[in-house]
Amino acid sequence: MASTNQIQKDRYKGEFQPLNKVRHGFGTYIYENSFFTYEGQWENGIKQGQGILKMKDGSYYQGNFEKGEIEGHGEFHYANGSMYVGEFHQGEKHGQGVFSSANMTYEGQWSFNCMQGSGILQTPIYRIEGTFLQHKPHGHCNYYSEEYNYIGEFDRGKRSGKGKYESKLEDYEGEFLDDKKHGPGILVKKGENPYYYAGEFLQDNPTLQANKLNFKLDPQPEEPIDPKAKKGEPVIDLTQVLVHELKSGKTINFELQLVYQGPDIEDPVQPTQQEIDEMVKNWQKEAKKQKNPPPMPDFGAKRMIPAPPIHIKQESGRLLELKMIQKTEQGDKLFRIDYREKLAVRREEVARLKAEIEAQKQLEEQQAQQPVKKKDAKKQAKKQPEPDQIDLSVKLYVEGDNESLIVETKEGMVRIENLEYPEDFPPGKYYYVISNKSTNSIGEFVPIEIEVIINPEGGLKQQPKKK
Repeated sequence: MASTNQIQKDRYKGEFQPLNKVRHGFGTYIYENSFFTYEGQWENGIKQGQGILKMKDGSYYQGNFEKGEIEGHGEFHYANGSMYVGEFHQGEKHGQGVFSSANMTYEGQWSFNCMQGSGILQTPIYRIEGTFLQHKPHGHCNYYSEEYNYIGEFDRGKRSGKGKYESKLEDYEGEFLDDKKHGPGILVKKGENPYYYAGEFLQDNPTLQANKLNFKLDPQPEEPIDPKAKKGEPVIDLTQVLVHELKSGKTINFELQLVYQGPDIEDPVQPTQQEIDEMVKNWQKEAKKQKNPPPMPDFGAKRMIPAPPIHIKQESGRLLELKMIQKTEQGDKLFRIDYREKLAVRREEVARLKAEIEAQKQLEEQQAQQPVKKKDAKKQAKKQPEPDQIDLSVKLYVEGDNESLIVETKEGMVRIENLEYPEDFPPGKYYYVISNKSTNSIGEFVPIEIEVIINPEGGLKQQPKKK
């Protein structure tokens, strides 16, 4: 059986220390498990200086050794083709170095095999310049990708703290937490008509979002109180149901305000027990008159009232669509809104229509002087309507370019000024229909309808109360 010294000798080929016969100088050693092979400098039996440590899987390290350990500058080539060139400490990547693979390249500081400290990470998808902690961006970093760019603070790989986010769809500058907008910030939704929101955010969403649109006439008429309402009953939200009567030839101004309408709150003035007893008594009195009365309401329950609406001044750039319609059995007719601006052009249109009607009259008069068969006369009557049947004012304001009016909000509101109704505007009942036109705005509200009566003899007032 071979001796231990003989086996060691068979695994090592190189220079020895003359006195004690230990590996010293340059030599090659195959380890007992045959997985590692070292070729390089030795000192008193220990790897010391430059050398190459090869592994059976094809990977290898080439560089400096100190006291038998990989230490200092060197190169590590992995079996899969990856490579690290830089500083080592106790066999691990530590200090300044460059790691490259098929999927990424990192150049910067390392700490015990972790990307940690200042560095640049490049992948096919993104690039990060900044500081890292345990392989993740941490602290101030610049993040660039096809999807978005971000310059700001990170916390263990997530956007947290102050930062600026830019993408094709939106820009945001402000506070983040766990990759979400959180805290004060400014959001810009991009598009043909940019939308802006400057305020507080919570878990990626604004803390206040518009859920209602208020209509405010200027000057605002005195709000009536429902004469049938009894003491303690809630008042109707008149901003949505006011009916206005407008005098032709005059102008109208009004405001549209975006608001957040929160849930109902308790009325600070609750009914007394005496008032509750009175309501119960009145209900019972009315119930006796009915054959099948409904269940009695809980008059003693806490009375709730609408919460005060909060004007959303934080946003700008929302597009609102304003239509004016007349409801008929045949469907809704859309009327023009911008009367003052295009009035002169439309007057010319009316003049042309009148000239056509006049020419038609003359033609009919000429034809009337000629003998015509009864059948032919009936056909002509069907083809051409009588002049007095043609409503010129309706043709002027309904047909043609009767597009809706698109307005843009600023600080949560928009003013409509100098809206004019000419004297020949067809009188009747109309509705302003106002809805959200933006596709990139935050928060949604149900379109509102404001009833308007156009009366040549009217005036700006509320709808008369029914007797």
